[in-house]
Amino acid sequence: MVAIAPLHRNRHFMPELIVTHAEELAYLWGRRRAAVSSDSLTLRDLQHLHERIDAHLQGMLVAVAELPALLGDWLASADRDEVFAIACALLRGGDAAHAATVAAAFGSASGARLLGLRDALGAAPQIHTETALHAALNGDDDARAAAAAAALAGQRRIGAGEPALLRLLQAEDPAVAEQAWRTLALLDGAGMPQPPYRDAVRRPQPGLRRVVLAAASWRGEAWVPQVARQLAEGGDAVGLEHWAAVGDTALQAPWANLLAATPAPSRCALLARSGHPDAIEALLALMAEPDPAAAAAAGTAFTRLTGLDVEGERRTLPVNADADDFEREFAPDVWLPDAARAQQLWNRHHAQWRGGRRWCRGHEVSATLSTAAQASIDLAARWDFGMRAALAGARLMAPPPVV
Repeated sequence: MVAIAPLHRNRHFMPELIVTHAEELAYLWGRRRAAVSSDSLTLRDLQHLHERIDAHLQGMLVAVAELPALLGDWLASADRDEVFAIACALLRGGDAAHAATVAAAFGSASGARLLGLRDALGAAPQIHTETALHAALNGDDDARAAAAAAALAGQRRIGAGEPALLRLLQAEDPAVAEQAWRTLALLDGAGMPQPPYRDAVRRPQPGLRRVVLAAASWRGEAWVPQVARQLAEGGDAVGLEHWAAVGDTALQAPWANLLAATPAPSRCALLARSGHPDAIEALLALMAEPDPAAAAAAGTAFTRLTGLDVEGERRTLPVNADADDFEREFAPDVWLPDAARAQQLWNRHHAQWRGGRRWCRGHEVSATLSTAAQASIDLAARWDFGMRAALAGARLMAPPPVV
């Protein structure tokens, strides 16, 4: 009788496949960061991304004990999404030693690497890392403290009254202050002194002013629409953007005058964000612009408002006379709108659209979000609705995550 000895395997996984899972996880996390505030992707699209992220994370966890040997050098990568991939897998594995390794990396990281570790620490259980995060929050390095605050806030491990967070809101480094204001928006307002809104909205960095207005909106500060309007009237593009999101945007002075002074593509985006039915007629006029970029932007904005496709001819955008061969070869294409079809749709539906105050993807979203609207509107519009609801006294959803 022939006997065959049992096969002894050194590993119960394929190392190459683990690396593939890690690469896919890093790629998808980068897509997720970009998707959070998208004006074309929906909540379901984001959920689908999360499902794919979790699937690849589970694939990595098959080899959790071997991850430091296989991918440990990713913790030192300059690519924040690679750092996230290995750190999140190590943390999700639940091993205290692996968590200590990630916490130690967080304690010395900076720049993109620090942000990748922040994302991982915020996305994984903090059983073994909460103490280290609180220590970093109260440490001397503002960038690390802000990252720790964001990670802790994502799991409600700090309150809005945290003294260190109040200090970070006033940090000289605008990147630190911006991260702190994004974090503040996530937290319940109970027990916190009045944040320094007045000084923050006067700072010169547009990105910082944008997140300050958003945080104030999510926290239900009733003065926000008026201040956004005042900023817009003073020539601040950030104020104009926020006015479009939360203010009255019927096409009348001064809103109409400020829009007229804005370049056509940006004007189209503002009209779409406002959602007002007056915007639809304005977009019909912009579709006749000779500049193909402006006309295409008008068509895109029309679809974002109405949910109706008006794509017409595909056109390559012109390039500058001094463009090199590469720029000429890869000049972007746009879809020019079918202006006649758009006019027909307006003629058919204008009474319905005039009956609402804010539209997105064909749904009236000024005061409520129907089940159908929640499935259809884009993520940027969803966050705008959440801010308006909070300003009206009802925080109906969580703000977007810190990215």
